[in-house]
Amino acid sequence: MSIINLTNVANQALPSGVTFSDNTLKLLKKSVFKDTLTIKLNHRELTTLNIVVEPSVEAKLILELNDTDSSDVTYDIDMKLMENSQVKFLLISEVQSNNAKLNFKSSSLADSNMEFIGGFVNNVMDAKLFLDLDGKGANLRVRTITVSSTDHSQKLDIHMTHYAPFSSAEMTNVGIAGQNGIIKINGVGQIEQGMNGSSAFQTLKGIITNDKAQIDVNPILIIDEHDVKAGHAATVGKMEDEVIFYLRSRGITLEDAQRLIINGYLQPIIDEIDDELIKENVAKIVNERI
Repeated sequence: MSIINLTNVANQALPSGVTFSDNTLKLLKKSVFKDTLTIKLNHRELTTLNIVVEPSVEAKLILELNDTDSSDVTYDIDMKLMENSQVKFLLISEVQSNNAKLNFKSSSLADSNMEFIGGFVNNVMDAKLFLDLDGKGANLRVRTITVSSTDHSQKLDIHMTHYAPFSSAEMTNVGIAGQNGIIKINGVGQIEQGMNGSSAFQTLKGIITNDKAQIDVNPILIIDEHDVKAGHAATVGKMEDEVIFYLRSRGITLEDAQRLIINGYLQPIIDEIDDELIKENVAKIVNERI
């Protein structure tokens, strides 16, 4: 694993195949990164970042936003995947601002593959993700988990838009709210006219642990082409009574039973984290909130 601290990049040696200048991190063409690249954005010294993945790159990236300041902040992050790039991208957002905004934009070119995994454990955040498929044969898979608890409110807008034929996109978004936490998730799959052979699927799931929590999930499909495949599903509710009953019948308290179930949803994200400190911190924060 290689750690890149962008707030102190001048005093560290970057891994081979990586450059950074003018707020732009580049992964150079035909580079194959066997080690995970962990990018740290801390202390607000850098709130704008461009990531360029050049052609025929294979990489796994972790971007960690760790912000303990309660004042207003806006993060702007752009990513471009060029032809035939293969990237697994994990975004961990733990921002304690009482008015935070995150604008994330990505462009996937021909025959690229991106798996986007997001863990949103913020206080108050409005996050907008615009994930564009701009090249024929581009593939995108999105998985996110958003967790809100006492006095937390998070809004997550995810737009997957097909601007190229034979492109595919799939999203699965899970929101978990406890105490008086609020979560709103809008999932948009859009296929433009002429983008035949494309597919867009989405699943949104909201889980509340008590009657004070609020979750609103909205799956939206905008389809302007006939020769495509598309579908969506959405559910919101409390945890299944049968599962809770089974766990409690084994001597587990209600609170611990809820934690076990929620950690089951969290595990796919935790499993992707190679940095043990990040992994432990994310699990700790989530369990404190639920």
